[in-house]
Amino acid sequence: MRVSEFPDIERTLGIDLGAHVEQARRVAEKSAEFSARLADMVGRAESPDGRVGLGFSPEKGLTGVRIDPRAMRMGSEELAELIEQLSKEAVADLERQKREAADEVYGEDAQKVKTPLDPAAMRDALRDMNDAFSGVSRDATALMDQLRKRMGQ
Repeated sequence: MRVSEFPDIERTLGIDLGAHVEQARRVAEKSAEFSARLADMVGRAESPDGRVGLGFSPEKGLTGVRIDPRAMRMGSEELAELIEQLSKEAVADLERQKREAADEVYGEDAQKVKTPLDPAAMRDALRDMNDAFSGVSRDATALMDQLRKRMGQ
């Protein structure tokens, strides 16, 4: 039987199981879409003269390093500093892409889920998602307990 076939039990218990299920489904769909987008993202940066470029991805880290032979005329320290600076710019570009993707995927809910994209914030977001799913599970357990009581078990 479907959850919607128990309207009087939902009313009796004051639980809108359908709303919880729908919320959990939406969160799961949006999270899956966001994760898929993250997997393909690469932040990019290039020197003003275009002779040095690189990318940064969440899974591979520094990637796509390109150094034109003319850039090798720079001193090693200067080239190292340029690469470090471009790495920071590529990470910033990746963070910008993540924020834009979150806005697109979550839409008006983006303000609810928008957090800095760092490990602690990601853990918090995952905990929130877990809480939403746990709420559905608690409600389903309460419903089953109520049904057992009514059936005399």
